[in-house]
Amino acid sequence: MTTQSFVNEIKNFYNTSQARSELENMLQSNRLYKKNDEVIDFIRTVSGRDVDSFTIRETGRFLSDIINELKLKYEIKD
Repeated sequence: MTTQSFVNEIKNFYNTSQARSELENMLQSNRLYKKNDEVIDFIRTVSGRDVDSFTIRETGRFLSDIINELKLKYEIKD
C-alpha cells in the first residue's frame, strides 16, 4: 500500500459524512428508509455529544448485526 492510499484510507475513516452515507446505505438496504435521522439522534442522546465517524460506524455495525440475526431467526429473505 502506498503512502498516499494509506492517507486517503485514514481520511475516509474519519470522514463523518462518509460514515453517515454508509449508515444510510445499510438502513436503506434493509428497507429502513426513514430511520437515518432517528439513529443519528439516538447516538447524540446516548453519547451526550455530537456524532463522529466512529460512533456512526459502530452503531451501524451493531444495528446490521441485529438485523441480520433477526432475518436468520425468523427466516426473512431480502
